[in-house]
Amino acid sequence: MRWYRMFGAEAVSHGRPLTLRHAAAIPLVLLKAERERWALWSPVFLGAGITVYFALPSEPPIEAGFMFLSICAIALIWAWWRRADAWSALFALPTAAAIGLIIAGWATARAEAPVLAGERVLSGVSGRVVAVEPFADGARVRLENLSMPGWWRNDTPPEAIRVKLRRDDPAPVIGQRIQVTARMSPPPRPSFPGAYDFARSAWFDRLGGVGFAFSHWRSVPSEESISTVDRVVATIERFRADLSTRLRTARPDVSGHVLAALLTGDRSGVPEAVLEDLRRSGLAHLLAISGLHIGMVAAIVFVTMRMCLALHESWARDRPIKKWAAAAALIASFAYLILSGATIPTQRAFLMTGIVLIAVLTDRLAISMRLVAVAAGAVLILAPESIVGPSFQLSFAAVIALVAVYEQYRLWAGRIDADGPHRKTVRYLAAVCLTTVIAGVATAPFAIYHFGQVAHYSVLANLVAVPIVTFVVMPLGLLSLALMPIGLEAIPAMGAGWGIDAVLWIAEQVADLPGSVAQIPAMPEWGLALVAVGGLWCAIWQRAWRFCGLPVLIAGILSPYWMAAPIAILHEDGEQAAIVWRDGLWLESSRKERFAQNVWSEKTAFPVLGDWKDLAKTPDAPIRCDPLGCALALRLTNGETVTLSFVSDPRALREDCALSTLVRAPVVAHPSLCVGVQVVNPADLKRNGTYAVYAGRDELRLETVEERRGERPWTRAR
Repeated sequence: MRWYRMFGAEAVSHGRPLTLRHAAAIPLVLLKAERERWALWSPVFLGAGITVYFALPSEPPIEAGFMFLSICAIALIWAWWRRADAWSALFALPTAAAIGLIIAGWATARAEAPVLAGERVLSGVSGRVVAVEPFADGARVRLENLSMPGWWRNDTPPEAIRVKLRRDDPAPVIGQRIQVTARMSPPPRPSFPGAYDFARSAWFDRLGGVGFAFSHWRSVPSEESISTVDRVVATIERFRADLSTRLRTARPDVSGHVLAALLTGDRSGVPEAVLEDLRRSGLAHLLAISGLHIGMVAAIVFVTMRMCLALHESWARDRPIKKWAAAAALIASFAYLILSGATIPTQRAFLMTGIVLIAVLTDRLAISMRLVAVAAGAVLILAPESIVGPSFQLSFAAVIALVAVYEQYRLWAGRIDADGPHRKTVRYLAAVCLTTVIAGVATAPFAIYHFGQVAHYSVLANLVAVPIVTFVVMPLGLLSLALMPIGLEAIPAMGAGWGIDAVLWIAEQVADLPGSVAQIPAMPEWGLALVAVGGLWCAIWQRAWRFCGLPVLIAGILSPYWMAAPIAILHEDGEQAAIVWRDGLWLESSRKERFAQNVWSEKTAFPVLGDWKDLAKTPDAPIRCDPLGCALALRLTNGETVTLSFVSDPRALREDCALSTLVRAPVVAHPSLCVGVQVVNPADLKRNGTYAVYAGRDELRLETVEERRGERPWTRAR
């Protein structure tokens, strides 16, 4: 078959030789042939508008968004009035993008709240506890309705702060008002240009400051009036905390903390070593309550309810017990949504599960790409900021890929019923393996962008662990919740704990395999955009022209290898830096800024190998140090040698400026000392954040955190 027949060109040329005019008409023929898929691009362009908003270097004027929307809407109305379907579809897409841009701007303005201007000690700050996260080294609490004495008299305090309490303090009760002395600071900016921006997340969470307690907290009387909504939220949070505590009491080991994470979304008690094993084995998704968990809850309730109703012969024959079971599963899914904290992945999973169950109630096709489109559009409208986070991207990437494969090959579960039990087992294992492969491949580019690593043996781990979670852990965990009112939750929790122990053993064994994880350099934003565009093109269209998206997808996946690695990194505090030498990071001090070290290693895909003093002892080291500072000599691609000086004593500034290309100075030096030399002083670091230094062809190139962030509301908050 000729290539143009695959793309429908024979319908244009009518069997005659393909001409240029015929070739130009092929896209229109293909578009008309896939008219039922046009609507699926609406949430894509809605998300594109939101993405453009967050990618802009400065806040766009809202008038421009409404003007663009008005032009698109007028064009859309004109096309609809002329009954030009193709033009209507064409103008509907930029209209959706304009709506997304406006929604994102409105959500940003709505989330505006006071933010601390700088780091300071707050003595006697008090607030109402609205969330508690217990950790081994002390609980972390979110305080609202704050009261701050002293310098706050003429200023507006933040709406909420997050405080890490002392290790020896018990966790307070949600709804209790406490007082504490704490060192607070505004939400931190990224530790590397392009890294995760916690300040942006804190902006949409209306979080005005983070810090840690100096003193023991004490309870203080509350005289505030609490709204009905706040009372309901506090009651739900207390209920979740009580469930987590009872699950940990029923199984007082690591498996109890994991069971609490699976059922209530509280992962604070899971040890970091366990989390690392789950990440390295590709099983970390089991703790992120999403489609797998919501689907299992709905399936367990649906099957159990339908089997129980079928025991009544007349009901099974004359009543719509399937719809009754679907209604019960819908109620159970909503209860689990509230119980798990209603995070973005859980909201997405509930929306999709709810639409599936509603389709069962209305005798419609349950699983389709339209279902995914509706769920994506709902999440983007309710929480547009979620599109830039890993939860939204990973969950929808996996679901879109799975539904696309399902629609293409019609892997319908009903076809298994006619087979024997042995074939059912084989087909189930094959389905689990195929599902894991599809979801793993679909989420790998997004995992590379956000986390810089890929688990090589995730298929092996999921093939064994997912059935244990599906048939042992979750059913017994739900039974444990059901038996809590009569105090018998420990019996099923014990069985669920055995299943969790098996899953954790699998994770540990797989994580210890050689080459279990591959560290990959950070993917650029344009690479992620290519992955999204190419992947959506392949998934949404159904004819052969969907494969035109493969080159775009592959180019995005390979984009990390086209990006240059930095030769040096300067931390914003001026007392920590790193250089890249022989595929490793060498630090000024390995005892400082541990979190920043992890971010640098993740974004560069280089492990931390040691300190500069260790590197300087090697014969061919590019760095030399003395009591006044260190100097790094490197060769550019044009053969020119450049020197980076890290000055620790101001007395060495004159000498180092005379010999260096770039100087990190400990003070703001007089301009006459460093003429014609790039100087980064403490004021620059405080203003611009962490610097990444790249070796260009003819000169050094500097990139800063604030340069990548732009001038946005969450950056101006500092």
